Amino acid sequence: MSERVSPIARIRLSRSPPRLLAFPLLGFLLGIGAIGGGLLRLPGIPGLVVAGLGAAVVLLALAGAIFLLSIRLDIEEAAVRLSWLGGQRIYSLSPGPVTRVRLRGENRSRLRAAPLFLPWQLGAGRLRDEEDVEVVRLAPTATAILVPTERGRLAIAAADEDALLDALSLAARARQRLEGLTRESAADEETEQPAARVEVDPALMTGIERALVERRLADERAAAAAAAVAAAAATAEQLAAEPPAEVVEREALSASDTVQPVSRRWRLLSRLRLRRPTWARWPTSGTAVLVLPLIAAGMIWGIAALLDRMPQPGTDVGRLTALALVLSGPATTVGAIMARVWWPRLVGVVVAGGLAAIAFVGRALLG
Repeated sequence: MSERVSPIARIRLSRSPPRLLAFPLLGFLLGIGAIGGGLLRLPGIPGLVVAGLGAAVVLLALAGAIFLLSIRLDIEEAAVRLSWLGGQRIYSLSPGPVTRVRLRGENRSRLRAAPLFLPWQLGAGRLRDEEDVEVVRLAPTATAILVPTERGRLAIAAADEDALLDALSLAARARQRLEGLTRESAADEETEQPAARVEVDPALMTGIERALVERRLADERAAAAAAAVAAAAATAEQLAAEPPAEVVEREALSASDTVQPVSRRWRLLSRLRLRRPTWARWPTSGTAVLVLPLIAAGMIWGIAALLDRMPQPGTDVGRLTALALVLSGPATTVGAIMARVWWPRLVGVVVAGGLAAIAFVGRALLG
């Protein structure tokens, strides 16, 4: 697990809450309307389907609002960290000038960033139709600060641009100190020389020492000669064990002659045979867990419908039962998928809660 570097400063981004929450609020209201209309106006399966879709829209709207409100920006010694609830993105700083670009008013520069139809700009963009940049702009500010990174320049719309520039200058000085220390350590390693080997003059050895050295050298030469003889013997045995090339080639030819030719009909059938695409794979255990509440709710509804245990759709009991099945089935599956994306540790809690609710509903219906 990577160690979290303490940031130099946290930059307050320029935000416009009405613009940020307009689309999530609209989606939330549409989802609530779909749930109410599906349960109160449409009887039977169509009502449940509409209510399930409305619950999914409500959850997506809430997740979008939480995502937009949790975005924060930190300046570190060698990087800019953009983080949100459940994720982050790191932009490594690179040498280059930090500039200010005007986005509104006279002499403004054109900045196009995704999503085009939403009132905020976050992600990849294009400046003046000639440069690809990354954009973090949560409000229609008049200017933005362009920061050079390894992914390209990063356009940041900060509430206090002076604080952002001060933090970037501190990060640049910290980076220069780090590079200076790295160069000094490399220079110290190059200047270090290995210790010189001490050589013994043969003239300083006594007669006994010289005899011992000569005997050791003779033993080493004998051992080397024995090893060479053993290697040569092993090579000869290996060559003797391998069959000649002519025999191998003859056996290959005979084997190829025995293979029956493939008919044209079989080749045509093999070409027309449908192959499973690469994306169509068997679901893993983690993916199967996510759809367990949906499958369990469908089974309870099917069994209750076959046994004629489902209450009338127009009654209060029927509406409450349909709402309970929708929330514990499709809505729980959508919540589990969202939890797997942002909070993986909560997947088990969400799925277990949905299954427990389905168990209570099934006990109430089936007895």
